Amino acid sequence: MESIYELRESFPVRTTAPESIAVLMAGLKAAGYIPRNEGESVSVREGSNFPVRLWGTWLPWGRRSIPVGMTITLNETTTGTEAVVHAYDRLGWYLDAKTNQVFKEESQRKMAVLIELARKILST
Repeated sequence: MESIYELRESFPVRTTAPESIAVLMAGLKAAGYIPRNEGESVSVREGSNFPVRLWGTWLPWGRRSIPVGMTITLNETTTGTEAVVHAYDRLGWYLDAKTNQVFKEESQRKMAVLIELARKILST
């Protein structure tokens, strides 16, 4: 499944990659997410296609359920550790996925919130 909307960012981290992964896992769990440790990266998912398909984007339940995900990869460099964040939608196939402004705005808002959360967790 290919994403339609995605955001990418990278920023330096003060700790080593293994320490950053441990901090990120704990911080995401504390924020109510279920993170997955994938070696040098951590992934989280939010939302579900079922409520979106059931209620659509006209109702708040559908809008809040738009599915997104984020993968944070921690790379050791010569100057320290770098976090590379990739946030993406998990919409799947919708006839109007590219033209529906609500999909775009809500996906981008939710992805920005996830990226900011990762930045906040890794900067403390």
